Amino acid sequence: MPLDLQSAQRLLVYGGSFDPPHRAHVALPMRAADAVHADGVLYVPAGRPPHKSGRDLAPARHRLTMLQLALIDEPRAAISEFEVNNSDTSFTLNTLQHLRRQLGDDVELRLLMGADMAASFYTWHRPHEILALVEPLVMLRPPMDTDDFLSQMPDHLSPADRQAWRARVIALPSMAISSTAIRRELDKSAPDFKIVEQMLNPTVFKYIQDHQLYQTGR
Repeated sequence: MPLDLQSAQRLLVYGGSFDPPHRAHVALPMRAADAVHADGVLYVPAGRPPHKSGRDLAPARHRLTMLQLALIDEPRAAISEFEVNNSDTSFTLNTLQHLRRQLGDDVELRLLMGADMAASFYTWHRPHEILALVEPLVMLRPPMDTDDFLSQMPDHLSPADRQAWRARVIALPSMAISSTAIRRELDKSAPDFKIVEQMLNPTVFKYIQDHQLYQTGR
């Protein structure tokens, strides 16, 4: 049975391009949910992410379908199609405002993000309004530790703000998987499919092959 959003008391909101969605996109958010006793994870695939304007994404319909396949056996996961169905730039604030209207005020939302995204948080669209809506949760993976992460945050942050970000960090295991590595391997003239298979759910890998995604160089 899929995650029932209407009965959830605490949800992690996890956005990304998921281009393609890989094993770490499933495993690590679920570990984060366990750590903060969340009911589950609401995935939000981006339509037009502002921070990736320099690279063409796979069409949204493909990324959405792949994410659905990646999460089909995860009962604590749900997907919001708000951004992929919206032609505007996918600003996180707009999405969170929509989710708050949809879910009501009783559910606690936490914005899950990687340390790299958190380090750039204050360059996002109206970041202080995001903080007024939700409390972030930062996934930290080795070899980075909390002090390393905080050293990447803007110098203008007050000691209180830095302490707030320190409290938002959750340590997770490292998984040597990335969407970038998958795309690069698949775009080779002779890709090593064994490497790709280790990073992807088999049904996602088959979908990529069936639709010949990420083969721009061939």
